[in-house]
Amino acid sequence: MIWTPLTTVMVVLGLFGLALVLFASTKAYGISRRISTATLEGKYQLEKDFYLLSTVVWVVLISRIAATGLFWVTNESLIPLIPGAMCQYGVYQAGTPYSWLDNGVKLVVLLVYGIWLTLDLINRAAKGAPLSKSLSRLFLLITPLLFLDTGLDLAFYSSLVPVVVPCCRIVFTAESTLPCPYCFIFHDAPLFLIVVASYGISLALVVWGLAVTYYSKKDARVESVSMPVLRKLILISLAFAVIGTIALVPAIIQVMAPIT
Repeated sequence: MIWTPLTTVMVVLGLFGLALVLFASTKAYGISRRISTATLEGKYQLEKDFYLLSTVVWVVLISRIAATGLFWVTNESLIPLIPGAMCQYGVYQAGTPYSWLDNGVKLVVLLVYGIWLTLDLINRAAKGAPLSKSLSRLFLLITPLLFLDTGLDLAFYSSLVPVVVPCCRIVFTAESTLPCPYCFIFHDAPLFLIVVASYGISLALVVWGLAVTYYSKKDARVESVSMPVLRKLILISLAFAVIGTIALVPAIIQVMAPIT
């Protein structure tokens, strides 16, 4: 077990998010059960609960964005503590399989909570907030993701021991078809970081757009206000795709330069 101040902060951030989500889950459950049959006064109280729910999701998303960046910094700081590790690939090897799962779940959490907030903005713009019940149910549905995220943090960092791992240059030799992804992006060809990030954001925005399209069909009031949001998502997605494509050319040149 290897614990450092950074790994401790990672776990604390996760527990902070869980505490907020557990508190908000009671509100989301009440909204999903009562909003259809509530009186006028009851609906007013449920609307206040929903605004509180929305605020919690914003705080959780911000904390998860911070945790995702800190995750990379933390793993980078662990490299000297793992014998044989020369980059983050060694840290991931020492924490297999939790390390790889943890990394993937963090990206999914950002995507899902981003979709929720996009739908929330549309719901606020629509008359009568028609998506409040659906979003409350969706909140309850995605809550286990945060438990999984924090649980994987605990499993990853508690399972780490100063075990000797093979250097990535041994696993990915000069004859290998694929290079070490961490060394390739962060050292050999850093421009590919822009390419990967741009295409990743572009794809995420496409998924957001599909989610908006799905929920907009549930109510005509939502459909009327969702079209401007869809157009913005498409334009921003295209912009990132163009940025990634433009960066791809110098990135390839950067890789080919040492060979020539």
